[in-house]
Amino acid sequence: MAWSYRKLCVLLTIAGSAAFVSLLLNGHLFQSTASLPKIYQRLAHATANTTTETRKAVTPLSTFQQRRQHFIDACTARRRLDNMNFTKGLRLFHVGDLAMCLVPKTGSTMWKQILFYLDTNQSGPFFEVNFDAIHRRMNARRHQPVRSLRERVVTAVFVREPYSRLFSAYVDKLFKPREDNWRVFGRPVVNYVRRTSAAVSKTCAGNVTFAEFVRYFIDSETKPEAKLRRNGHYTPQSQHCGFCTSVVGSRRQQDQQKVKMLKSVDNKRQGVTGQMDNIDTSSMGHFQDKLPEGFLVYDFIGKTESIVADTWAILEASHLARRLPASFDMSRGAHKHTIARIVRNVVETTASSCMSKEEKLRRTWKNFQIRGMISKRELFPLTPAEADDVTIGRMQELALSAFDRSTSDPELKGNKMEAMIEAYSTITLTDRQALRRIYAADFELFQYPPSIPEVFPEGDKFHLGSYRFFNIFDK
Repeated sequence: MAWSYRKLCVLLTIAGSAAFVSLLLNGHLFQSTASLPKIYQRLAHATANTTTETRKAVTPLSTFQQRRQHFIDACTARRRLDNMNFTKGLRLFHVGDLAMCLVPKTGSTMWKQILFYLDTNQSGPFFEVNFDAIHRRMNARRHQPVRSLRERVVTAVFVREPYSRLFSAYVDKLFKPREDNWRVFGRPVVNYVRRTSAAVSKTCAGNVTFAEFVRYFIDSETKPEAKLRRNGHYTPQSQHCGFCTSVVGSRRQQDQQKVKMLKSVDNKRQGVTGQMDNIDTSSMGHFQDKLPEGFLVYDFIGKTESIVADTWAILEASHLARRLPASFDMSRGAHKHTIARIVRNVVETTASSCMSKEEKLRRTWKNFQIRGMISKRELFPLTPAEADDVTIGRMQELALSAFDRSTSDPELKGNKMEAMIEAYSTITLTDRQALRRIYAADFELFQYPPSIPEVFPEGDKFHLGSYRFFNIFDK
C-alpha cells in the first residue's frame, strides 16, 4: 500500500536529550539519527524506511537543517524586525502535531486545504471535499496561541522567491478575471496611478498592468505619506509570521525560570528542541549565544520551489502523512482541481459592463498557460459567440483536455518563467532596483539571490519569446 511505511512512525520512540539539540544550532550536520533533535529524528526515521521511489519525493533532512541554520545566522546579523513587521500578532493553523504559519502566495491555499481535510477528519478522496471559500472557513477557525502548543508540536512555514511571489500575486489577484478581487486589489491601484482616468476604469479596475501594480506597491512600501493600503499578498515575507521578532514580552521571567529548571536536569547549559510552545526558553537556552532574546525560529522552513517534497517531509515529521489518502496528488491532481474550480467560477459569472464573458474566459485560458498547466500551443478554443453560450461542463472539458494534451509539450515547464520575463520587461530599471531594496530582508533570511536574470538580465536586455502571455486577444 502506498505510503504504508508511515505507520512505522507511530511506533518510534523519540530519543535524545537537550545536549544533542545544541549540535544542530552550532551548524553541525548529522550522520547518526541519535544525535538529532526530536523534530528531525521523526523525519530521519520515516525517510529511512521509505522505498527508493518514495524517498525521492521527500526533501533531505540536511536541507532543512541548512535552511534553519542560515535563518538563525541571518536573523542574528540583521537583529530585530519588530519595527517593520506587517502582521499584528501571530496566527497559527494547528492540527495534530503540526502548527503552520501561512504566508500568502507561498502555497497557502493548498496547505489550508490539507489542514482542513485533516482537522475535519475527512477520509474520502482529497479533491472530492468541498473546499469552497477555504480561506474564510479556515480563518474563522480558532488559532492556537504560541505558548499553549505542546512541546512535541512541529512548527513550519513556507517562503517563496520574492520576485516570483510578486508576479504570482499580480496574475492571481489582478490578471485573472474576478471582480471581487479587482475591487480589493485593483481599485486602489487605478485610483492612485490613474488619477485622471475615466470613472469606469476606476470602478472596474480589471485591466491594471503589471507596471502599474508594481508602481503602486513600491510607493505603498516607501512613501508612508501617500497612505496607500498595503496587502499581505505582496508585502515582504520577512514581515509575516513573526520572523526575527520577539514573542517573549512579559513572560521573560517565567522563561528564565524554565531555563534554570532545565539546567538542574542537565549540568550543561542547554535548551529545548525549539518548538514554538517553548520558543522563549529556546532563545534563552541554546539560542542565547546565537540570537537576541525571544526570537522565533520555526522547525521547518519549506520553499514553494520544492513544495511537494517539502510538504511530504513536514507531514512525515508531524505524523500526519498517513492520514491523507494514498491517491492524494499535489501536482496533476491539484492542477485538475484548480482548473475545474476556476472555470466554474468564471462561467458562473455573467458578462458585465466591466468585461465581456469572452475576455474573462480568454484571461482564464492565459492564466492556465502562465501557470504551466496548458501549453502555449493550445490556443483559445472558442469563438466570441461560443464563449457567450458555453456551459460550465463544456468549458471544463475543453480546459482539462488541453491540460492532458499539454503534458507532452517539453516547453510547458518554462511557461511561468517566460511570462515572468515578459512582465518584468515592462518595469523600469529604477523600479526593479526599488523592488530589490524592499525585499532585501527576504533575500537575506531565506537564501534567495537579489538579482536574478529574469528580472535583471545581462546588459539589462530582455530576450522575449514569440508568444505573448498578456496579449489577451491573440489567435
